[in-house]
Amino acid sequence: MRCRACTGLALLGVGVACATHPGIGRSAPARSWPATLSAAELSVDDGRYTDADTTLANFAARYTGTPESGESNYWRALFVLDPRNEHRSGTDAIQALDAYFASPAPREHDAEASVLRRTAVALTTLRAANQEATSEVDSARTRADSLRTHADSARVAGASRDRSKDVEVQRLRDSLDKVVTQLTQTTQELERIKKRLATPQP
Repeated sequence: MRCRACTGLALLGVGVACATHPGIGRSAPARSWPATLSAAELSVDDGRYTDADTTLANFAARYTGTPESGESNYWRALFVLDPRNEHRSGTDAIQALDAYFASPAPREHDAEASVLRRTAVALTTLRAANQEATSEVDSARTRADSLRTHADSARVAGASRDRSKDVEVQRLRDSLDKVVTQLTQTTQELERIKKRLATPQP
């Protein structure tokens, strides 16, 4: 009888202890998760998204394969898609959500995670299309600049050829003027000689 009473008191003591200290009997990740999430949320409130992601990533790596690790990956995806996050990335969100869906049940955010993943895929596709369009615009601009450069070079070359032609024409004109001058002088000299020869000698 005394042993049964002792056993009852012991069980009662354990129950009181569990009620007083909720962490007793819970797994390490379950005990650590609330404080981890709070720290990550505080970092996000301060705009320190990289710190928040590091906190959650370290927790997920430490408790891989646990439901809490899955929760950590879910919140990583949520924060990495935040428009305020300068380092937001659809690809990183997809990876985190895939890790979330790979975590064991129970999972509390399957519906929300599915929506987030579709959003991340759409964001990634849109970003890729935007990058491709930007690349095409840059290529077109480069081609246009190249054509403009070639056109300018051709214009300069044409102008240079025109100047060369003008110089050559002027040189020929100068040469012709000299020949005409010399021919005139020669003709005048011949006329003087003729006159001397035609004059009778005394």
